[in-house]
Amino acid sequence: MQPLDVVVLVVTMIAVSAYGILKSRSKAEENTKDFVVGTEMSAWSVALSVCSGFISSISLLGFPSEVFFNGSMILWYAVMYFVAFPIVAYVFLPVTYNLRLTSAYEYFELRFNRTCRSIAAGLFCTEIILYNAVALYAPSVAISALLDIPILISILLTAVLSATYISVGGAKAGIHTSAAQMVLIVTSMSLIVIVSLWREDVGRIIDNVIDGNRLRLDEFRPDPRIRHSVFSLIFGGTGTILALFAANQMSLQKYMSMPSLQQAQKVVLLNIPCNLFILTVYVMIGLVIFGVFHDCVPKLNSKNELLPYYVLERMSDIPGFTGLFAVAIYSAGISTLSATFSAGNAVVLEDIISPLLQVFNRPKMSEHTSKIIMRVFPIALAFLAIALALVCSMLDSLILQLAFSIFGVVGGPVLGLFILGILVPFVKGRAATIAVFAATIASFGTAIAAFSNKVAPIPLPLNTQCDNTTAFSYRIDDPELLNAVTEIDGWWGLQYLRLSYQYYSLVGVVVCLVVGNLAQVILGSESDCKVEPRLLSPILHPSKTGNCEDVELASAQRMMSV
Repeated sequence: MQPLDVVVLVVTMIAVSAYGILKSRSKAEENTKDFVVGTEMSAWSVALSVCSGFISSISLLGFPSEVFFNGSMILWYAVMYFVAFPIVAYVFLPVTYNLRLTSAYEYFELRFNRTCRSIAAGLFCTEIILYNAVALYAPSVAISALLDIPILISILLTAVLSATYISVGGAKAGIHTSAAQMVLIVTSMSLIVIVSLWREDVGRIIDNVIDGNRLRLDEFRPDPRIRHSVFSLIFGGTGTILALFAANQMSLQKYMSMPSLQQAQKVVLLNIPCNLFILTVYVMIGLVIFGVFHDCVPKLNSKNELLPYYVLERMSDIPGFTGLFAVAIYSAGISTLSATFSAGNAVVLEDIISPLLQVFNRPKMSEHTSKIIMRVFPIALAFLAIALALVCSMLDSLILQLAFSIFGVVGGPVLGLFILGILVPFVKGRAATIAVFAATIASFGTAIAAFSNKVAPIPLPLNTQCDNTTAFSYRIDDPELLNAVTEIDGWWGLQYLRLSYQYYSLVGVVVCLVVGNLAQVILGSESDCKVEPRLLSPILHPSKTGNCEDVELASAQRMMSV
């Protein structure tokens, strides 16, 4: 990197950090709820923050690599956005928003029992621990390559900086910083596309992309072993998006910062154009890189280094450009980490520490103690993420698939439990507990079986010989193997489980719904009371409700504490 690139990187990161913290201090946050959730935020700021929570360095590095190595079927996610986000806004959000819960998983205690709440909170903690490791590893690899520094130093810097945002500024710092970082990400990625189209031969890129079979979008086979088909991306993708944006504390916590349900719904719907634009840019970058490296694919230590390699190889001569790209990588990573740290604060306080104090008959935490925990916890989580990020460096996998697998495996059972809660009033506490247990086992079992048997995609062929005089075919001889998944050295009979990772979330949802309903039929009704209407989605419009004393008492206590 040139000196100007280093200046751009350092100055921009300091400016973004200062912006987030100063904005969070513009109006004093006087209580724990404001520190955890944040209040009085604009719809666009929150929408960008929600989007950046999952548009991390993982997707920034992962989507172009996915398109380069496996084609652009991932573009079918665009259809899923128009399906999933309206469902989030009008089916799920009215319930969770109107309850005004600090932690989304408090809902499960109101609707079912404390056991369901504890399981959901535990699953979320598992998710952020695993996802933080990947989200921390991704930018660290890129920054390590760009700045030519040891990856350990890069990991330490990223973790400490993101933990500082939340520890010092609270949720509002994370939201403001994430929104500013999102602007940097979009600007940087757009400039890569513009500069590439300006400098490179567009006609040659198009010819190479077509010749390399990277524009194939017509995979309509319903076989669940097909890694990326229209069915796996739309149905499986919808499940994953619902798990992320309707049943995940990182998103729900930010919706709570809006002054009304209508504004919160606006935030959700604004994610359609935001995600659509970003997905399109990512796919374009992947296609451009393939078109440029069509004749000679670079040899990389990891497939995830493709985009940084491209920027250094083709654009490092532009003063400040590499520094801007490094800022985007860092911003993407930190925005995700700060979001998970902030959401983890809420879950640890409300779903772990507070219930434990009640179990042991201890007094509630004081406001001062709560704030100390909220400032210390992100730092502790950062150290755990550092250790796991070093483990990630030993894995040989596309980080995008790894992240989506985590979201699906952990988020699927929780989403299934939310669906049971808001849409299936027939199911009560004991049946829901059995259902979420079964869904968790099925979801994790599917992923563990795939990992144990090394289920991996059959990639499209690439020319790594770098001999322009040698003809090279980008076709797979057996069309049935195109875009499928395969396994190597299977054992225990699990080698026959060859499910696309896109379906992991649906596994958890389907098992939860089926087992929940069957268990309720077998166990019978727990009481004659009806579920309180505000715990159900408004689309049900229950015509007759009764009263359930324990639900009413828990609800009243919850509302009095807000």
